[in-house]
Amino acid sequence: MLALVVLPAIAFAAPATPPVADYASADLMRGFMLTVFGREGPKSSAMAGQYVNKFIDPVSVLVLDNSSVPSREGEVRSFVKLLARTVPNLKIAIADDPAKAQVFVFLVNRSNYRRVIADALPKGDQASFLEGNRCSTIMWNRTTGVLDRAYVFVLADRGDEAFASCLAEELTQALGPANDSDQLPFSLYNDSNDVGTFGLFDWYILSMVYDRDILAGMTQQEALTRLPKAIARLRPKAAAVAQLLASRQGLD
Repeated sequence: MLALVVLPAIAFAAPATPPVADYASADLMRGFMLTVFGREGPKSSAMAGQYVNKFIDPVSVLVLDNSSVPSREGEVRSFVKLLARTVPNLKIAIADDPAKAQVFVFLVNRSNYRRVIADALPKGDQASFLEGNRCSTIMWNRTTGVLDRAYVFVLADRGDEAFASCLAEELTQALGPANDSDQLPFSLYNDSNDVGTFGLFDWYILSMVYDRDILAGMTQQEALTRLPKAIARLRPKAAAVAQLLASRQGLD
């Protein structure tokens, strides 16, 4: 299996305000290309970064709480519910049975972060790479472009904003758009800006990944030809989603 590793975001400020009510198709397509293709991390990540990566089966998320902050598991559950409600074609839910889970979210304190990673992963470049970062994600492919499993490590004891930002970036990147880029001013997937939450721009990117016409294993050129129709299908939903993302209410 090919492992893909993702670096964490380190910006936790309030989200930047977009210059217009919605985003131009050219900006959205550029955002897709910069986040879905290319990869940070060890050399083993490079090959996977040449293709669209996504889960093709329903995604079950298991929360493994190794932290000292009791409210964090509920926050993960609420965010998973938000993704299920807003991202078309993404079937994602919390799992209670480890045998049925594909995404494992480890909630850790700074003091046990490295130990939890060391216990969860075999020794090697990937484990060492993750141990040197803050919040981290590692993913595995079943076949080219088809994600099979992901481990997400999120620090729970660094404050509410830091936790929300790390959770949003790492969990959504574990679903496919795994690359960061400093060329995306309105994206959470950019360590150099002040976007600290999952907003409309990144909703578009994740929703494009899970559009019915964007297939696992597609190359850049193959995906590029299908993105305009994917964006057109999302436009009518954007205003309602933007309001829901801003309020984060009505999730229960």
